[in-house]
Amino acid sequence: MNSYNITFPFKDDTITNSFILMNQVSKDAYSSNLLLLLLTQKGERYYEPEYGTNLLKYIFDPNDNIIATDIEEEIRDTVGLYIPEVKVTSVTFNRNNNEEGQPISENQLNVNIQFVYSEGSLTEQGNIDLNF
Repeated sequence: MNSYNITFPFKDDTITNSFILMNQVSKDAYSSNLLLLLLTQKGERYYEPEYGTNLLKYIFDPNDNIIATDIEEEIRDTVGLYIPEVKVTSVTFNRNNNEEGQPISENQLNVNIQFVYSEGSLTEQGNIDLNF
């Protein structure tokens, strides 16, 4: 069974000349849902003030293992509550180099979230990257 939702971040559908591109593949839909959930601040969504995370509060905190543990806990708890069909398998932190191999700032944190989900007998994996 495929899921259908709006692609996040928003993109134009150049194939059908529609305003918004829709996801038709489950992995893409779950990746969009997960990204939207994690980037939404608590209190930002009307009628559901607990939806989202407080990840932005960590922006000016030290880049250490204590903060990494708090961020991982926030991600796992929020995903478990709002997207229970997605299981976060790992949350890894890159504090050394970016995708081009350049050293990243000591104030920057790159988070990679790997997840799995099941729909009937189908199990798929996906991942998303967040950069703070």
